[in-house]
Parts: sequence; structure tokens; C-alpha cells
Amino acid sequence: MAKKKKKKSRAARATTSTPPRQVLERLEEVDRLMRKKRWGEARDVLEDLNRRYSGRPEVLTSLVNVYYELHDTLHYQHACEQLLQVDPHNSDAALGLGGAYLSNVRPVMALRAFHHFLKRWPDHKRAAEVRETVAELESKMSELLAELGMPDDEVGRQIAIQHEEMQAYMAQGRFREVHQAAEAILRREPRFAPALNNLSLAHWAEGRLDQAIDAARRVLAFEPDNIHALSNVIRFTCASGRSDEARPYAERLKASTAPAWDRWVKKAEGLSFVGDDEGVLEVLRQAQPLDRQVVSGHSRAYLTHLAAAAALRLGREDEARRYWKQALKYQPGFELARENLADLRRPAGERNAPWPFPLDNWISPKALKDLLRFVESAAQAGRESGVKSGAQRFLREYPEIVKVVPILLERGDGQARELAMLLADTLRTPELLEPLRDLALSQHGPDQLRHKAAQLVSQAGLLPPGPTRLWLGGEWHESLLLAFEISGEPQQKHKPQVQQWAQEAVQALRKQDGPRAEQLLEWALAAEPDAPDLLQNLSTAYSLQGRDAEAEALVQRIYEHHPDYLFARTALAQKCIEHGEFEEARRLLEPLMHRKRLHFSEFDALCGAHVQLHLAEGHRDGARSWLNIWESVNPESPTLQTLRLQVEGLRRSLGLLNRSSGGKKRRHHAQVS
Repeated sequence: MAKKKKKKSRAARATTSTPPRQVLERLEEVDRLMRKKRWGEARDVLEDLNRRYSGRPEVLTSLVNVYYELHDTLHYQHACEQLLQVDPHNSDAALGLGGAYLSNVRPVMALRAFHHFLKRWPDHKRAAEVRETVAELESKMSELLAELGMPDDEVGRQIAIQHEEMQAYMAQGRFREVHQAAEAILRREPRFAPALNNLSLAHWAEGRLDQAIDAARRVLAFEPDNIHALSNVIRFTCASGRSDEARPYAERLKASTAPAWDRWVKKAEGLSFVGDDEGVLEVLRQAQPLDRQVVSGHSRAYLTHLAAAAALRLGREDEARRYWKQALKYQPGFELARENLADLRRPAGERNAPWPFPLDNWISPKALKDLLRFVESAAQAGRESGVKSGAQRFLREYPEIVKVVPILLERGDGQARELAMLLADTLRTPELLEPLRDLALSQHGPDQLRHKAAQLVSQAGLLPPGPTRLWLGGEWHESLLLAFEISGEPQQKHKPQVQQWAQEAVQALRKQDGPRAEQLLEWALAAEPDAPDLLQNLSTAYSLQGRDAEAEALVQRIYEHHPDYLFARTALAQKCIEHGEFEEARRLLEPLMHRKRLHFSEFDALCGAHVQLHLAEGHRDGARSWLNIWESVNPESPTLQTLRLQVEGLRRSLGLLNRSSGGKKRRHHAQVS
């Protein structure tokens, strides 16, 4: 492929207006990046410039050069085409375009481009080299056309040109032109498989999933082993959430020996969609050496990337890393390999890798645009219910997305997983929450995402609250799942005078003034004799005065009369902990884990009881887990700080609680009304 020289032709300079100042400044930045060989950054700047100032030859010239350095032949071809549109006298661009067609396996288009080059510039310094290439292509043309099932005549060459143009349109996302080219070919040749295969891909991109599957199956009706059709039907059925239907096609794909352009890449692609990792690696082994078996640098990079993703899914991290580095040698600017490799450098708990495909390979570009439109329209209304209705509208129009959510969570990139999480969190239907449960208990995705999934499904009742084994930091750990709504609203309602006495009593308890608290509570209980919070606080007043037997008897009485009262349960649980009756303590605490709503003081009492239970049993990590959750909710709790010191600074055996650390005074908790 010819490298486009940086020097512009006189004709280009003479017919082009002076670039805007912003363009010149950015081009200077590009020159600096190119001198430092920071090709990827230069490409990003140039692509942005080309979007903002389309048709600038100085921008397109640099873009051609950058794509050349990145070995990105697909975008190199498109940049050459754009450059020739604005600078048709540019011989280097014309020569480069012919080389691009050749590299991208567009031999008929290459032959046409080289004929045009020789007609326009017959005395060019590379004309002799081009004539040799033309002669070689002409000698192979009959064979190339036969592979398409076409005769070497004017009609055959015309169909071959249309076919290659259709492929170029597909690579550039010009789906309307794909339809037009495919329909023109099929009017002449109704069983021309490449046209139907590209038509199926265009249907997919435009959100017509059923039509995409139908077009691929039309090919299989007359060519049962067609590799492209098999790979496409696997992709589309997986994107419909029907992976089970795709598996028989995957077996046929693996067994197929049919000739096909980029056959190894299409095999690996189809097997990646169905999650056959060993199959993908076997395809790579069969395709070796890649320089002979795979047709372009981009294809070699893509195939090696798919093998890397498969290797990492199988736990072979070093092998995956080696493959991704190799893919970047084939094509330095290949984004999928670069992004996966960068993700692999992160700590284990922050990784999304591996992902074989970006989100728009699982969900059609049209569906993604519609999702954005629905959500943005709803968000403009400024109501959460609007966003929910927008998501519901989207799923009504694209019901298959619900079935794809499990695949997005298991094998998608970060964007795919965030979308799946957004839909599940917004709508909270069983069909969307169940895949979140599977994600929470898996090793897929970053810790933060899986922990969020665990909390959501725990709140929905799909995971029991309490200790749960989760993959965190690259290892299995026991983690706590809590589904409480923590509130500062009073849990007990009293008459105004009783409320005043109760609040004054709590203040006295905080000052360790047991007698004053007892007096106030007796007055309150005279008006409301069976109020559990008043009785609980009275037991604390007794304890402060050293009247432990009365305090314990009162707690037992509260529990008997009010078995669901949290403070009585936690107080009795702590008493059981002191006596080594751990199972009984756990029995008392377990029902409290299923509460949906707690006051801050109730949450403190529950956390404190669990911390002390873990300490007494010698489970220091479990105590830390409870302390961390406690701190995330109520970091100002004085009891939290006391127990944190006890856990982190413990010097004696963890089998017993240190009774001299104020345990008796913490045994009963004041209910804040």
C-alpha cells in the first residue's frame, strides 16, 4: 500500500481556501504528536477536525498518513477516497487508494483504481510497478470471479464491482447504500450469497433483527456450510437472547470447510458470540501462520484479539496478554485490543476485561439511538417516573433486550454492563433482576458493579441479607448484604408530654445520669405503661445504677411482650454472647436482618451486636465487615468508634469479649424517639 506523502500538490494549494485558524492550530498539535509517533492521539485529533471541518485536504492528508502508520487499512481507504473527492489531481492519494483496496481484499476495485491511475498519470515514477500489479491481478481475475460464482465477462466484473462496493459501504456504516447495492445484485443473481450476507448485516444495524436472521437463513438454504451466513445467524440469534438456538449453528460453523473470505475471522467471531472459548482458540491454531491464512492486518489483529478474550475467560491471563500485544503489532491502533490490554493492567477488583465486542455488536446501533432518545425525552420532563416510562417504552419496542441482559453482564464491556444495570435498577422486574443476582455471585466485571448488583437483588429479596460469598479483589470473600432503609424518623409515637419526658430521659442517659432518667421514665410509663422504647430505656437506667438483675429481667419482660422489638432482641443477644451461647444469639438476631426499614439507633444496635458476636467467635474479618458497613451509614456513632478500637487494637484472645471495656454500659441501648 502506498504511503501518502505529507507534501501537498500545487493544485491542492491553488484550489483550496486558507484553513481557519482553529484548523491550523490543531494541525500544529497533530504535527507534534506525529513527530513523537503518538499516532493514536494524532488520529483522535484529526478525526475530530474532519467531523468539524469536512473536506479539508490538509486534514485528510494527515489523516491518510496516520492511518497508514496505524496499519488501519479500512480507515486509510476511506480517507483516500475523501481526499480524492476534494483533490482529484493528487496522484499519491490515487495510488494509495488502489493499494488500500488491495490490502482490504477488494481486488476488482483495486484493478479499476490502478487502471484509472495509469490512464491519468502514465509517466508517474511508480507507473511501471503499478503495471506489474495490474498484470498480476488480470492473470488472477478469472479465478477470483469463479470464487464468487461469476464468469469472467463484463456482467461478472460488474457484479464483482458492486459486491466490493457493498462491502466498502458496510465497513463505513453506509447501510442505505448497502441495501441498494445488494438489491441491484440480487435482481441479477438471486442466489448470490455475499449480497444476502451483507444485506443481513445491514438489516441488523438498522434494528430489523428478524429480517437479518431471515436473510442469513436464505443463504443456508442453498449453501448449508456458508461460513459467513453461519457466523451471522449465530450473532443475530444471540442478540435476540436465543443462545440455545445458536449452538447447533456453532457446531456446523466449526465443522465447515467451505471456502470464504476471512474464513478464520468469521469462525472465531461466531464462536465468540456463543461463548465457545476453546473453539475460538482452536480456530487461531488452525489459522497459523496468520500471514498466509488471514487476509489483512486488521483481520489478523481482530482474530488475535478474539483469542485473547477467550484465553482470559478461561483464566489464562499471561496468554491473553501476549495475544493482545501481538494484535497491536498487527494493527497498532486497534481499539479493542488496546482497551482490553489497558483494562488488564488495572487491579483485579477494577477490571471489566475481557470483552470480545463493544456494546453495538450486541445491541443494534438503531436500538441504542432509540434508547438514548427515549431516556433523554423522559429526563427532560424532570421526573424519575419519566425515565422509567422511557425505559419501558424502549423494551416494548425491543423486547429481545431483556433476554440479552445476561450476556451483557457476563461478556459485555463496561458500557454494556452499565446499560444492563441501568435497565434493571430503573425497572426492577424479575426478568432483569435475576441476571443481576447471577452477576453478583460471579467473577465477571469490577467489584463495585457486582457489589451494587448484590445490594439491588438483596433489596428485592432475591438474595438473603447477611454474609454472602462474593468475588472481591480477585479472591473469594464473605461480604455482608444489607437491604435496610435507614431513617432518622421516630419509630415510636407518644403523647406530647410523654414525648418530652422521653427525650429528657435520653439526654440524662447520655450524661450517665441513671437516677434522673429513671424518674422521667417512670412518669412517662405511668401514662403509657407498655411502651417498649420507654421500658428499654428504663432498663438502661437500671444498668447505669448497677442494678443489672432488674435491668435483665426488664429486658426479658419486654421481649416476651414485644418479641419483634429490636432493642430487646439485641440486648438479649449480647447477654447470650457473654455466656458463649452464640447460636442462641444468632437466632435472636437473624429475623432482624429481614427488616426493610431501621432507625439510625436501631442500625447501631444491630451492627454492634453482630460485631461483638464475631469478636466472641474469633472472626475478626467478620467484625471488620460489619464495622465497615456501619461506618458507611453512620460514621459518627460513638459506639462504632469504641468497637473499632477494640477490633483493631485487640491484644488478648478473640474467644472472649473484654468485659472491662464498658460492655455492661453498652449492653442496653437508648431508643431515640
